[in-house]
Amino acid sequence: MRHEDRHEDEDDRPPLFTRRRYGSRWVYNDRNPGGLALIVIAPVVAVGVLLLLSYGSPR
Repeated sequence: MRHEDRHEDEDDRPPLFTRRRYGSRWVYNDRNPGGLALIVIAPVVAVGVLLLLSYGSPR
């Protein structure tokens, strides 16, 4: 990608994932709007899947 094609604010945005201080794990960056959305959406989707699996299983 050429420099002229990039938007001006691309360099100002924090990264979506960041490394943890004491380890090699990657975590969502809550300073990025996309990372904050993933922090909120991921548990909601996980709980929804678990509820669907529990209601769909035969008893």
